Amino acid sequence: MNDSRIMRIARGSGRHVREVMEMLEEYKRLAKIWSKMKGLKIPTRGDMNMRSRNMNAQHMSRVLPPQMLKQIGGMGGLQNLMKQMGSGKDMMGMFGGGES
Repeated sequence: MNDSRIMRIARGSGRHVREVMEMLEEYKRLAKIWSKMKGLKIPTRGDMNMRSRNMNAQHMSRVLPPQMLKQIGGMGGLQNLMKQMGSGKDMMGMFGGGES
């Protein structure tokens, strides 16, 4: 994306050029993470046994940036997250969305 386009986006969105550039860098970083997660199998509701949960947690631990893994609570927190995802709980509610 060229500088002229970034400036137009910034003007049109009422943001500083720096903010647009930061957003683009964040997008690139997340796109790289998601591309690495392609091999991760997302189970259907309640269809995640202990073995597949551990395998997915190991795969995710290699893909996630170390800071993000630390925020989740390390490998134990990641395994707990995978367990919650496989328990059949409402995902929107788990992440603060949906109905209460």
